[in-house]
Amino acid sequence: MMQQPDALWGELETEAQRITGTGILKRMLAPDAACTMFLGVQQPLLNRLFLLQAPRTMLPSREQIPESRGFDLTVQITGEEAETHATFVLSATDRMFNEVFSAMVENLYQSLKECHEEHQIVRIFLERLAQWQEFFERIGVNGLSEEAQRGLYGELYFLKKHLLSTPGHFVAEMSGWTGPKNRQHDFQFGDAVVEVKTCSAKQHQKLLISSEQQLDETLVGNLFVFHLSLSPVENHADTLPALVTGLREVLHTVYAAASTFEAALLEHGYLDVQAWRYQKTGYVVRESNMFRVTGDFPRLTERDLPPGVGDLTYSISVTECKKFVIPLEEVIAHIRRGRA
Repeated sequence: MMQQPDALWGELETEAQRITGTGILKRMLAPDAACTMFLGVQQPLLNRLFLLQAPRTMLPSREQIPESRGFDLTVQITGEEAETHATFVLSATDRMFNEVFSAMVENLYQSLKECHEEHQIVRIFLERLAQWQEFFERIGVNGLSEEAQRGLYGELYFLKKHLLSTPGHFVAEMSGWTGPKNRQHDFQFGDAVVEVKTCSAKQHQKLLISSEQQLDETLVGNLFVFHLSLSPVENHADTLPALVTGLREVLHTVYAAASTFEAALLEHGYLDVQAWRYQKTGYVVRESNMFRVTGDFPRLTERDLPPGVGDLTYSISVTECKKFVIPLEEVIAHIRRGRA
C-alpha cells in the first residue's frame, strides 16, 4: 500500500534540504507493478513530481499531452533507460496546488499499479490526466462551493437514507446514481427518474431548475423530485465528510459498489484531501418531500417555449409543488420492483 503522498514528499523535501545542487530526488513506488513510478522533488525549488517510465515506442504526440493550470507534464529521454524508455514528469508548478496534486497523484498511482499490460500504461495515464483536466476546469483547486456542497449532501442523503437496501443490491443501486456523470437527472432506475433538489431552510423556498428538459416527464417514464430542506449549523456533527464516511462504511463489503461510489465522488468534485474545508458546516434536516411531476406541476418544458428560446434556468415554489406530494415509500417500492 502506498504511503500517503504528502508524507512521502515531506520526507523527500527534508532530505533534499540537506543536499546542495540541482536535480531530482526520487523514491520508487510499487516495485512489483508493470510500470515504473516514482515520487520526487525538484531541487532547489522543491517542486513536487510524479514520474512514470514508459516504452519510447508508446510516446504520444505533443497534441495528445494534456495541459492544465497549475500542473506541467514533460517527457524526458535521458538516463540509463533512454534507448528504450522515456519518463513522463508531472509537476505541481505552484505550492498552492499541492493539495489537489496529492489527490491526483494518488488516483494516478492506484490506476497504474493495477495495470498488468505494459502497452496500456500510456493510454491509462493520459486518460486519467484528461479526466483531471476536466475536473480542474469544472471545480478548480479550492474545493466545492457552498451550493455544490449542499447539492452533494442531498444526493448522498437520499442514497443512504432511502435507496440503499441490502448488500446484494448495492451494485444496482449505486449504478443508478447518474448525477455525477453530468446526466440530465440525479438517479435513474429503468422508467423511474429522481431529481434531488436541496435548499437552505427559509420562507418561500424555491427549487432551482437547470433546463427546460429537467422536469419534462414526457422524456422519461416516471419523473419524481426529492426535495430536501437543510439548515446549515456551524460545528454540527452531520457534515458532508461525515456522510461520505457513513456511506463508505455501508458499502465497503461490496467492492464494485464501493468503487463506483469513489469514482462518483471524484466526478462530483469531492476530494478527501479537501474534506477539512467542509468540516465546519453541518446540516439539520428541516423537511423532506417527494413530488411526482405530472399534469399541472409547475415547470417549463420545450413545448411551452416560443421558437428560438432555450437553455433556461428558472425557479419554482416549493409551496406550489406540495400539491403533488407522493408517499416516498411508493416511489422506493416502484424503483425496487423495476430493479427486481
